[in-house]
Amino acid sequence: MDLTLTVAPGDGHLADDRIIQGAIETVAAHGGGTVQLEPGTYTLHNSVRLRSGVRLLGSGEDTLLFKPASATVPIIEDSDWYDRHVVVADVSPFRVGGGVLLSGICPHYGSEQIQVFTITAIEGNRLWLDNLTNAAGHPIHLANLWIGKDPTATTIFSYVVGNWIHDVEVAHLRIDGNFDQNVYLSGNHAGGLYFQDCERVHLHHLHVSNVNSDGLSFQVAHDVTIEESTFDRCVQGIHAGSGSQRPIIRNNAIRNITSHGLAWCWGVKYGVAEGNAIEDCGSATSIGHRDTDNIMRGNTFRRCTTGLVYRDDPPHQAAHDNVVEGNLFEDIGNADTPGVGIDMSAPVHGNVVRHNRFRCTQPGLMTVGLRIGAKVESVALADNVFEGLPTEVEDLRT
Repeated sequence: MDLTLTVAPGDGHLADDRIIQGAIETVAAHGGGTVQLEPGTYTLHNSVRLRSGVRLLGSGEDTLLFKPASATVPIIEDSDWYDRHVVVADVSPFRVGGGVLLSGICPHYGSEQIQVFTITAIEGNRLWLDNLTNAAGHPIHLANLWIGKDPTATTIFSYVVGNWIHDVEVAHLRIDGNFDQNVYLSGNHAGGLYFQDCERVHLHHLHVSNVNSDGLSFQVAHDVTIEESTFDRCVQGIHAGSGSQRPIIRNNAIRNITSHGLAWCWGVKYGVAEGNAIEDCGSATSIGHRDTDNIMRGNTFRRCTTGLVYRDDPPHQAAHDNVVEGNLFEDIGNADTPGVGIDMSAPVHGNVVRHNRFRCTQPGLMTVGLRIGAKVESVALADNVFEGLPTEVEDLRT
């Protein structure tokens, strides 16, 4: 029989994330079950890390996971890959059990390095870090953080995390990332909810807002379902990440997003996005590198700077064989940069665009319904409707 544990916010003597984590570990140790969060505000100083077979359920909008302001401190002593600690200029923002993001420029290749750990001990100005392992049980080594490359430690992390797990559910709760008081964190590494190398993840009835990162990011995660949820004021809304297979993104509201409301990343295949409302975003949705055999059906894309954009990847890596049907593209663009509902300028083939409605209610705002670029190999069009547009289909093929 599944075990159910009920959790309430703490009294300040123990971090709320550690209270929730303790319940998750207990339920997982008993073979799975439910952690039920009572109404209240849960202040997070580290990620809530899910385990296989565990459901994390709130009590609706009154259950809030909140992130306090982040702090960034210079690392003042070299650390190499074999170390399990860093030395910082000031330890006051950090706590044992808290999350810390380490970043710096790689001294060998010049690229940015980002790693997230848990602090296991503090000695003077030294932060000791947990011994993370990957799915095969191999250790995750610390990056070479050398003071000549200005490395830093920051109290930032994802709020709900799944790494190398399966069969989990998160539902009926609210996440507030305190956008203005937390530094930006790339959605390739984190998000309001973040899943890496997972299977069968069900997310529903969530409200994720004010996240200075992606609202939801999942990488190499298969059979992720996200539905009946709201993402508001994030850098990206939903980031369907590299190599993820069969995601279902259904009946969500994605609003006021700086970048992409829905981002199909690399190699996302056999996904379905349907019934979503994506409004007032920098970009409604983007698809590209080896994103094939996906369906976008019955969505509303409204008042975004760009609509559906096919990224200009090489022919062997382009977004082939996707279906775009029954969507509404309305008032795409702005006064400075008139918009295009669907901009298919990549060298793609096999895409189907049918039964969509392209509508402009403000003259000069949205000038083209569908643009077919010169490099498009083939596209099937059927029964699309255009209203208030000076150019319905702009076909640049010779």
